[in-house]
Amino acid sequence: MVMDLCSSQLREVRASAKQPTTEGCTISGCGDSFRTRLEIVWNSKKMLALNNTNDTSVLLDAFRAAAAQMVCVGHGLVFFQVGSAARPPHLPLMQNIGVLLFFLMSGFLITATLVRRSSDPDYTFARYFVDRFSRIYSGLVPALAFVVVVDGLTIWLTAEPTILRYYDLSTLLASLAMLPGYHGIYDQSYLQWSAFGSASPLWTLGIEWQIYMFAGAAFFIITRRGLWLLLFLPLAFFGQTPLHYLAGSLQNDGVGAGLFSLWLAGASTFLLLNRFKIPPLLSATAAVLGMSAYCLSVVPGNEYAMSTYPPLALAFSGLIALSQRTAMVRSSRPVRLVADFSFTLYLIHYSLMTSVHFIFPQSGGWVAFIVVIIAANLAAWLIARFCEMKHKKLAEWISTRLHRAGRNFTRRAGLA
Repeated sequence: MVMDLCSSQLREVRASAKQPTTEGCTISGCGDSFRTRLEIVWNSKKMLALNNTNDTSVLLDAFRAAAAQMVCVGHGLVFFQVGSAARPPHLPLMQNIGVLLFFLMSGFLITATLVRRSSDPDYTFARYFVDRFSRIYSGLVPALAFVVVVDGLTIWLTAEPTILRYYDLSTLLASLAMLPGYHGIYDQSYLQWSAFGSASPLWTLGIEWQIYMFAGAAFFIITRRGLWLLLFLPLAFFGQTPLHYLAGSLQNDGVGAGLFSLWLAGASTFLLLNRFKIPPLLSATAAVLGMSAYCLSVVPGNEYAMSTYPPLALAFSGLIALSQRTAMVRSSRPVRLVADFSFTLYLIHYSLMTSVHFIFPQSGGWVAFIVVIIAANLAAWLIARFCEMKHKKLAEWISTRLHRAGRNFTRRAGLA
């Protein structure tokens, strides 16, 4: 149950891959500091190609699209009680596997963004924050507005208590503040909230956001970019939840266990493949072995067992490495179209299904399932077209306003 938010990350990586990188720097010529050694690795000539010269970009888009649809379809099967052969005890819950894929991809793409864009000396935590904020909230705000309307209609018609209980302003503001999913030293306090209304998938978004802030702060502290000394406070606060999810879970039943470990596996995949070129035969072998081991080890209903994460990460790494050596896809436009509204689909589908389920309690069956799946996709595409897909413009607008405000402050303070 997640959406990982990877479309802008992939586009940022594609754009930064075209930027020049620092080359010709040797260890003896650059000093022995930890920072310098990191820069040597990050700016190595053997850069992973994430552009249109191979199939990696379209593969990542396909992963995003498939993961979002798995979450949507998986929830639909449960809501409308169809496709019993595709659910436990026969097969794992596909919606949970979709969550795992999102966290793998997020670790891979966030790391790629940080590493690639670090070649720009003006790239600091402030710019990173604006990019991530714009990416998340361009989808979250309209999605929550959608949930407010849909849940309000459901409450008006049915007075459903499971929705009404979390349908209030304080819970809405907590969801906007990314507090669902929080775990840290303030557990069982005002920092731990349920998701707003019927928007249950928001718990994973809160985890993702706090991982983003923690990873960004750690990166810019290590590289000493900008006002890095000020980042120890966000590092300490936002680090609580990721550290919990190294092995911990959302609740006692194990849901969400080790999601940050899986995110780190995705990050490690990028760092490995950015440094070394893996032979095609070895890549294909890793992909096949990883997928086979995962299918054999995963137990239906226990998809968050951390013992299944290594083979899943191995399969992901093998496929990414193999796609670096292939260029078979002629057009990625259909895949990218579906991938571009995957975040919004993740955020709104559950509320739409909940509403149909309570307003029309006799609406089970394949017809209702197909109609709601199509409706969720169409609604997500329509919302994303005017909101989520405009996140880059939002980021530029925020950056311009912040730059202008900073310049005016400097002028008025007599510092310029």
